[in-house]
Amino acid sequence: MDIEIIQPNKDDIIKYDVKNFLFKMVKYCYDLDYVAEYHYDIVDLEKYYIDPENSNIYLAIDTNKQQVIASCAIRNYDRDYKVKNRTYSKDDTASIHRMFVHPDYRHQKIGSKLIKCLEEFCIEKQYNQLYLHTYESSYGALSFWLYNNFKITYHTHDEDGTIHMEKILNHNTYNEDGNINLKETVST
Repeated sequence: MDIEIIQPNKDDIIKYDVKNFLFKMVKYCYDLDYVAEYHYDIVDLEKYYIDPENSNIYLAIDTNKQQVIASCAIRNYDRDYKVKNRTYSKDDTASIHRMFVHPDYRHQKIGSKLIKCLEEFCIEKQYNQLYLHTYESSYGALSFWLYNNFKITYHTHDEDGTIHMEKILNHNTYNEDGNINLKETVST
C-alpha cells in the first residue's frame, strides 16, 4: 500500500470525490446525514479550507486505488464555545475539523501523519495553539488525540459527551491556573 499526503487544490477535490468521502465518514462515525448547521464546510470546501490563506485541508490518498482514505482540516477558531479557563481567538488559535480515517486504514499512523502536517502548517502561520472537540462516543478519538499530545481542557459531561482539547504550539501558553503565561515555550 502506497499512501501520499496532499494539500488538495480545487481540481483534486473533484478528482478524489472528497465531499463524498467526508459525507460517508460523517455517516459512518456519527450516523448523520447532511445537517446544514454542521456540514456547511463540506459543501463548500474551497471557501473554508482551500481559498483562505490561514486554512488548509490535508488528504491521505491510497495511490494504488487513487482514492481518499483520510482527511484532516484546519481553519481559524470560529466557535463561541465557553471552554473553562480558556480564551481562544481566530488570531492565535486554529481549529481542527474533519479528522477522519477510513476504517480499513486505521491503526497505521496515517492520522498522526496528517496531524504532523497540520502542526507544521500552523507553526508556519504563527498559530499559538490548536483546538478541537471530540465526543466520548467517537471510536478511538480520545486515545488518538491524547497519543498525539493533545490535552483535555474541559470535559462537559453533557449528553453528547463533548470533550474540549488543545495543543500548545508556541508561546502564550496557559499556566496551571488557566492564565496566559507570556514566556516562550519550546514547540512540540
